[in-house]
Amino acid sequence: MQPTNACIIVADGGRGRLFAVVEDGSAQGRVSLVERESLVNPDYRAHGEDSPGRTKSERVTNRQAGDVHPIDARRDQHRLELERRFAREIAEHAAQFTRGWNHGSVVLVAEPRLLGLVREPLHRALNPAVELKELAKDYSHLTAAELRDHLALNCMIPSRRSQD
Repeated sequence: MQPTNACIIVADGGRGRLFAVVEDGSAQGRVSLVERESLVNPDYRAHGEDSPGRTKSERVTNRQAGDVHPIDARRDQHRLELERRFAREIAEHAAQFTRGWNHGSVVLVAEPRLLGLVREPLHRALNPAVELKELAKDYSHLTAAELRDHLALNCMIPSRRSQD
């Protein structure tokens, strides 16, 4: 198996996974994904929608207080900050993974909200010669083989090595 200068980052707000793209060296030229790193954002799950005590309908209804404001607006801001921190962590790990690359590509696959948060720090962290491709999908739960197949269908990676 020969590693290539290609990296796949798959993430949602609570988990990020980094994969290396490798060629198997066979005549068919199959490419495989090998998971190199798994990142977890434990604070995200603790403050997620399924956390105990979170009531979605909490509202301030005191007419003297003025307009009705959602109490959980501060929670949403806190959650956004947790996602921003995680996005920076993902970018740092991707920069370490691709350190020394003078060419190649990084494919970032993330749920749309996180994709927007990771994009800028990742651009800053990568060598300008490394191409960044993006896909707004939540594939963080897929196995490596399933992910490879989905990315090949979306033309983000080749399904087979190109033949010269």
